[in-house]
Amino acid sequence: MISAKMADAVLTCVDPDELIRLTGSLVKINSVWDPAAGTSEQAAAEFAAAWAERRGFDVRMETVAPGRPNVIITHAAGPGPRCLMFEGHTDVVTPGDPAAWTYSPFGAEIAGNRMYGRGTNDTKGNLAAMLCAMAALKRSGVPLAGTILGGVLCDEEDQMIGVRHFIEQGHADRVTAAVICEPQDGLICTSQKGALRARFSVRGKMSHGAMPLAGLNTAPAVARIIAGLHALEEAAVSCGRDEHLGWPSFTPTVIQAPAGGPAQLNVIPGEARILADIRTLPRQSHPAIVAELGRLAEAVEDGVRDHYRDYDRRLGIAGRPALDLALEILTDRPCTRTDPSEPVVQAAHWATQRATGRQPLYGGVPGATDGTFLWAWKRIPIVTMGAGDREVPHQADEWVDLGQLVETAKIYALTALHYLGDPAAE
Repeated sequence: MISAKMADAVLTCVDPDELIRLTGSLVKINSVWDPAAGTSEQAAAEFAAAWAERRGFDVRMETVAPGRPNVIITHAAGPGPRCLMFEGHTDVVTPGDPAAWTYSPFGAEIAGNRMYGRGTNDTKGNLAAMLCAMAALKRSGVPLAGTILGGVLCDEEDQMIGVRHFIEQGHADRVTAAVICEPQDGLICTSQKGALRARFSVRGKMSHGAMPLAGLNTAPAVARIIAGLHALEEAAVSCGRDEHLGWPSFTPTVIQAPAGGPAQLNVIPGEARILADIRTLPRQSHPAIVAELGRLAEAVEDGVRDHYRDYDRRLGIAGRPALDLALEILTDRPCTRTDPSEPVVQAAHWATQRATGRQPLYGGVPGATDGTFLWAWKRIPIVTMGAGDREVPHQADEWVDLGQLVETAKIYALTALHYLGDPAAE
């Protein structure tokens, strides 16, 4: 049992001003991965590394790709087998059109109790909170039995090469649990939806819009694929809603015909492309879904070929090419689910209750995070939690509530205290 004296000693070392300054400094660094514009995670990673070095942490920087480093911050707090990882990412998505913002996207402006700017919510505010939590634990001198590892990783928003590199380099081998620092509005999230991304490529024959019989239109196949995806979604939702994750989805997100170049009203596209973003629940099987997508592709190809064959026979047309359809799986990220009995979940529960005075609420993450790979590749128990409205990421005028951010830093610190604390050393 962690005593009130130990908890208070840690909480008094959480410095709200330090946290707000650090958040603002990180937000002011444009860390959008955009080689053409010359921006990347490099400057944000270097800033975080220097900040941690000044506070006496062991800091290691590793290049994952040019301009895309990981920073690994270690606090070997005491002997013990447990290693708790805090994970946050340095990349942010594009702000889009700055004119759509009321506040400067990289200004870290404060209005009322909110800080505005790209990354305030997702997830530089929570990255700052985890670093300040580690600093508070170190300053407090409270005995801990084990190690705290801060993973300041690149490329969470795209292919997650940062966390994959972290694992491949062996750094995750010592991690026994992880807190994924993402905006979850104070919820303790013990599950995450899985993500499957698929590309359907349809090949017909380009022709003049006034002479459609000289070509082979891809539109019938596109229509059948969209209808087929919806049918798969209807079948999936018939199995019921997950308490924390909601419903599964099979969503066509990009429909391109032609697949490249400008579209023209009087040109039948010879190629079309459909991208599908599929979000899954733990009870669903990804291999089974991939097989269903394959059957959909085959059924559409066969059905449209039969349609054109019959149509051409009725019109007396010969020699048109057959339609071709190919399926490619772009991303396969599994669902995650951490048992509530895991020590890291118990630690997060106690910490949330102790820091806020409220009964903790549980939820699930609607998207994948870097924690997906920690759980799937290494079976590391994870909880995902942090400050920020869950619907604000990637929007214009992104913001974070500063009171909730300070509260989050306290929750992070107390989570580590509970997970690694040594009551006998008081």
